Amino acid sequence: MIREVLDNPAELDGAMSRQYARVAQAYRTLLGKKRKRIAEIGCGRGQLTIPLAKIEPNLRFILVDRFTGLGYSGSYNVLISKLKEAKLAKRASIVQSDYRRWLERQQSESYDAVISSEFLSEIDVAETHRFIRECYRILKTGGMTIHSDLSPIPRNPRQKLLIKADSNPRWTCTTPNIWFSPNPNLVTAELRRSGFHRIRKGVIRSHLILKGAVGKKLLANTKSAFFEKHKKQLDQSGLELPDWVVISAVKP
Repeated sequence: MIREVLDNPAELDGAMSRQYARVAQAYRTLLGKKRKRIAEIGCGRGQLTIPLAKIEPNLRFILVDRFTGLGYSGSYNVLISKLKEAKLAKRASIVQSDYRRWLERQQSESYDAVISSEFLSEIDVAETHRFIRECYRILKTGGMTIHSDLSPIPRNPRQKLLIKADSNPRWTCTTPNIWFSPNPNLVTAELRRSGFHRIRKGVIRSHLILKGAVGKKLLANTKSAFFEKHKKQLDQSGLELPDWVVISAVKP
């Protein structure tokens, strides 16, 4: 794939939509084409939901999110509008809830798949263990769980700088959890520990480079001091979105 270099902030939303479309295609391949009832945890504004539902009509979604917190203002209404615009509202039920309380209310072996995207980065090690264990419990036999996050392991200095801006307390305005996102080896170990098998890890290279003000738009919660200190590098070489890591597993 040819790398995409952005220097106009107005182009960022379209570029990110193309990123999520590529991730959604990976999910579709893993899920197959049978009719499935899917729970998506931490759905946000539907970044993954919308492109995945568009390319696979056999999926029905239960979308779970609190829709609160810094950067999530209005997400609930945005998601509803996007689902209606894409004519997908009848295929999705939205649940506004803390994911832990929602999981506790679910019967065992109720879902064909439990998925998330950029959710594991929001929880810590202990919560990751409990979450994956609950995914196993509510999945039917033969059900699949899939989780994607941006890799915490940079391939080059541009990715390293973006990860630092988004996770180092010196630069970010939000208190990070314990990681930019979990190490893929930890996720696969937790899946195995919870009883999953056929564990697979795939990597999708973003090839998305952000120069100047584009990086500032993406990293909206990053302190201005970061952009002042690294202005020359941001203008010349820019930041690069880390690779996407997609991890899947099946309940035997």
